Amino acid sequence: MRPRPKHPLRRGLERALTRAITGVLYALMRVLPLRWGRRLGHHIGPLVVVLCPRRVKLALRNLEAAFGDRFTPAERRRIVVNVARNMSKVFIELFKMPSLTDEQLKQLVPAKGTEILEKALARGKGAVVITAHYGNWELAGARGAAEGFPLAVIARDASDAGVAATINRSRESKGLKVFGRRDLRGMIRHLGQNGCLCILPDQSAKTESVRMTFFGRPAWVTRGPAILALRTGAALVPVFSARDEGDDLSVYVLPEIEVDPSPDREQAILATMEKVNRVIEAEISRRPDHWLWFHDRWKEYQ
Repeated sequence: MRPRPKHPLRRGLERALTRAITGVLYALMRVLPLRWGRRLGHHIGPLVVVLCPRRVKLALRNLEAAFGDRFTPAERRRIVVNVARNMSKVFIELFKMPSLTDEQLKQLVPAKGTEILEKALARGKGAVVITAHYGNWELAGARGAAEGFPLAVIARDASDAGVAATINRSRESKGLKVFGRRDLRGMIRHLGQNGCLCILPDQSAKTESVRMTFFGRPAWVTRGPAILALRTGAALVPVFSARDEGDDLSVYVLPEIEVDPSPDREQAILATMEKVNRVIEAEISRRPDHWLWFHDRWKEYQ
């Protein structure tokens, strides 16, 4: 059963609260050491779990549906708390980004496999970088830019314009270009200039999507990565980040995903996105507490 739509007053209050919290965290992280911010995020996570019971129930259902009896109810609950902690730290680290130099980013976030991305760019047709709401995707992008890769991201903006502006300001402070979801011309131009375009195709998509399975359940999947790769000849390169128990982050580049060579364009899109889904599933399966289970990934649209 789907939850009832939120009352407009409640939605407005939630947005105002989100805007206020964002402003406070952004201001704090301009002066607080990163380690203090991470400690703060560690304690905010359980508070999020208490304040968002509907999202917690959704996350627990998603985990059970995806993994069956791989985890006990207690283990699923621990995963959800860790997801909330990681998400809190993601935003804190994002707001700390403007204060970090490129050298500090390189020290904070070691990167492995960058030669794969360099090899892809050597062909001169750009790269569609595939990642997910996993680990800290924001710092992964900043780390790539610090390495000298011409990175751009597609902004799926927050519902509040002020929050979206704060987030994008942090991204742009590290040299990341930010494209709106409908700026297809800008994306193609960036790839044509041998740039890297980062796409997170792990969330439910209402438009330009195709129906396929994700963890064995039907889900709407964006066609964007495959369309861009087929149209421009860009490589599809998966990149993920991981967080260890001590909060140390790392970024790793996986082998290219081969774009399906079928002359049937729709078949090529489907087959390519199937490969993208399997890569994302494999990473989530390795570290379930890294992914955003609070999202309604298997949402149905009217």
